[in-house]
Amino acid sequence: MSRRSATSRTTSPVGMVLDRALTPDLLDVAMLVAIDHGSSPDARRLLTIALRDHTSAQEAEGKTKKCLSRIWVAPPAPAEKMVRWALDHLDADPDRRILHLGAMLATFPFAGTVCGVVGRQLHVEGAVDPMAVRTQVCAILGDRSTIDVGARKVVTTLRYLGLLVPDGRRLQASPNRPEASRELIGWLSHALLLTRQIESLAVDEATRAPELAVIRVPGSPQGDEYSLLETFSEGSGGVLAPSRR
Repeated sequence: MSRRSATSRTTSPVGMVLDRALTPDLLDVAMLVAIDHGSSPDARRLLTIALRDHTSAQEAEGKTKKCLSRIWVAPPAPAEKMVRWALDHLDADPDRRILHLGAMLATFPFAGTVCGVVGRQLHVEGAVDPMAVRTQVCAILGDRSTIDVGARKVVTTLRYLGLLVPDGRRLQASPNRPEASRELIGWLSHALLLTRQIESLAVDEATRAPELAVIRVPGSPQGDEYSLLETFSEGSGGVLAPSRR
């Protein structure tokens, strides 16, 4: 069976803007709440309680909680299974930075747009100009203050995760950026499908995707390491698409 392959974003809207800079500690809190209480109707309330030790009461009830909940506790329906898979496979990424990045891409297509701009700057120029990122994202999604602020917050989140580091007035990919395990490559491919809002992509797309330029992806998915995607033949190569099993 063959499916249409796509390696760039469709014209679908990017939805909710990620307008809070998220630290590893905050993302870990949300992840741990999801592990312990993700299926509970009280999960969001418990996330609020857990966040009070890490941020203001207003942020624990407001936008910060909303962003963190969307990433780990109550992801949008298309991302539910892949986020749950990550929570069941924490040992695939002991320091969790790749898991946080992938879940953020999968649940916030807006973040995927920003990370794509960041990655293309890294590929072309070897460094990132934060102001140029904001300008380019506004050119893609609309020149509005919410888009500009969100682009800045996503770049700051990448800095907090240690995936971008200062280089004078610019940023560069960390020389110690994490490398995805074989087990995670299929999962990251799924994150690309969701953040680009497309039906399929080339089996090796994760190795060159600009959205993933801040980490290392050493190869293509192998075998049945990730069961939520299947490989389909197309032309001389193969594409990945959501499994129907």
